[in-house]
Amino acid sequence: MKNDLTIIVNSSDGFEDCWDPFFKLFSTFWPNCEINILLNTEHKSYAYPGLNISTSKSNSNNPERRLTWSECLINTLHQVKTPFVLYLQEDYFVEKLVLIDVIADFVKKMGEDPSIKYIGLTHFGNYAPFKPWQRDSRLWEVSQNTRYRISTQAGIWQRDILLSYLRPDENGWMFEIFATKRSYRRNELFLTANRDIYSPVATPIMQYEHTGIIKGKWHPLIPALFAKHQIKMDFSKRGMYNEKPWLLRKIETARKLLKNPAKFYNGMRGL
Repeated sequence: MKNDLTIIVNSSDGFEDCWDPFFKLFSTFWPNCEINILLNTEHKSYAYPGLNISTSKSNSNNPERRLTWSECLINTLHQVKTPFVLYLQEDYFVEKLVLIDVIADFVKKMGEDPSIKYIGLTHFGNYAPFKPWQRDSRLWEVSQNTRYRISTQAGIWQRDILLSYLRPDENGWMFEIFATKRSYRRNELFLTANRDIYSPVATPIMQYEHTGIIKGKWHPLIPALFAKHQIKMDFSKRGMYNEKPWLLRKIETARKLLKNPAKFYNGMRGL
């Protein structure tokens, strides 16, 4: 797996306060990880004991402006030398032992079967309906026209396929919405872990709170997790997230998308 997979931890310099907690928990629940990790930073360097971490410094060649979320990720992926990437984000604070052997087997399967473009590893991310994948009972096929067919939750990607869905002018939530629309026009095999086998209660492949930071503020469950693992954090700097009503959140998302009507129109058309 080491020669085939790179772990991408997608981040930005403004989330530097997450890096130590993330990698402490990662190294706890993925012990003796020998896979190369590429942390997507804008300008900063970072290291953590016992882990093979390099930083992309994806904005370093563009001092005149700050690059978009997608531009930074594109620059980072161009630094990857392996055919597959495990996509994570800096606020996916792992809570249980990772099923490393399962991930390794899925990477091997993707290497043997190039038709598999992506395998989701969590119980969130891709939306139902799913159907059993006949070639492996541990996996479900993500339906062609489902919501969040493209997800930024933990998953294994063919590096080139992930690159092909990115557009330079999109942020993370735009990528999920518009790239999902783009995926409707492409007949590609997307899989996700069988959620009956790898449920969050029993044996999740990679368990973390969805997600540790919401709209720049801490998820209310994170302080207890950090306390359990002796991670010190001044939570007052970001504050704690208070969830807004569902309808208000949808209105806010719609307003953001409609700030650029042409982009919204083209994105919803899957362009």
